[in-house]
Amino acid sequence: MRKNILTSLILGALTVILATPAVAAFASAEVNDSAATVRTFAGTGVHGSRDGRLAQFNLPAGIFGTEDTIYIADTYNNLIRSINFQGITSRLAGDFIAFDKLGFSAGLMRDGYNNYALFNRPADGVILEDRLNALFNRPTDGVVLEDGRIFVVDSANHAIRVIEGNRTYTFSGGARAGMANGPAASALFNHPSAIVLDMHGNMYVADTLNHVIRKISYDGTVSTIAGMPGLAGFRDGATYEARFHAPMGIAVSNDGTRIYVADTGNHIIRVIEDGQVRTLAGNSLLLYTEIDDDRSNLPTGSFADGPGEYAWFNLPKGIALHGDNLIVADHANHKLRVVQPCGRTSTLSGTGFPGYKNGSADIAEFHFPSGVLVNRNQIFVVDTGNNLIRVIQFTGGE
Repeated sequence: MRKNILTSLILGALTVILATPAVAAFASAEVNDSAATVRTFAGTGVHGSRDGRLAQFNLPAGIFGTEDTIYIADTYNNLIRSINFQGITSRLAGDFIAFDKLGFSAGLMRDGYNNYALFNRPADGVILEDRLNALFNRPTDGVVLEDGRIFVVDSANHAIRVIEGNRTYTFSGGARAGMANGPAASALFNHPSAIVLDMHGNMYVADTLNHVIRKISYDGTVSTIAGMPGLAGFRDGATYEARFHAPMGIAVSNDGTRIYVADTGNHIIRVIEDGQVRTLAGNSLLLYTEIDDDRSNLPTGSFADGPGEYAWFNLPKGIALHGDNLIVADHANHKLRVVQPCGRTSTLSGTGFPGYKNGSADIAEFHFPSGVLVNRNQIFVVDTGNNLIRVIQFTGGE
């Protein structure tokens, strides 16, 4: 059953995270004289929702922002957080009203206001449902428009939400999981994961469980630009016949002519350009499986650096352009990778073993990195399994 396979693919890494205790305290690592070093930018490593300099996160997934402020999709807190460049974390939108059996914030959907004063727990007798706080359900990514509006991928609500001033509202989707194009108010999504903005004001969405790439035009119209809705698989070629497998990362070139996709379920990096989809880097095997008497082929990942078709990834997720090179959070390889325009792939940082270590990029360790952001010639990394935001800083040139 394809649905069961996809669920295992996307949630399998999370199961490992939940079974692995988060790092509670960190010993400082000596920074070697190297071209790049890794340090912790925000977080203590402990599951939680604390603001301030000793911030706590709960399996964050996405990162986006402006030159002055970084925003985090704090996924299992169901919050959108902001971090300034002094490293101080604040809550921007979202709230808690219930918790699941694992102790995580239970995701819900509600539009409303983001007044920080309303995040305080109500006094006895106050009904939580009467408060106008916005609620999210596993947000995973976002983007900031020139006018200051923040568009958030609210994944488990199947919606695109907007934070505007002190208010959060639903821009598109959210009624149910589904697949529908057209005006934003009537469009439907199925567990979207990532969003990116081009220079013309258009947004592109990795609509993960519809296995397609969607476009939200400047006028608010939603359309499908690549992939076959509802059909997981692998196929290069014309955009209307190409197939993806649970894409979870997306980036766009400065001129808007190339869209890069982390095709997570296929363990490869794809490019959409001139009406065609092609594989830029990566490869995968098909593992023959049998589930409930239904035989299926499940792509499997691995690790290898090298020219495009010889490189291997393992559940690549967040991607971002750094100049002409693509930075990839190679989630299940616990690495940050670099893909050149020709497809040649190399390791930027990470040893391949899950862990926590700062220092020179060649010895640093990550635990299920999920999101990346290039800002001020630094690469910020959402280190999901460690509940941290890390930064790769270049000390001797790029």
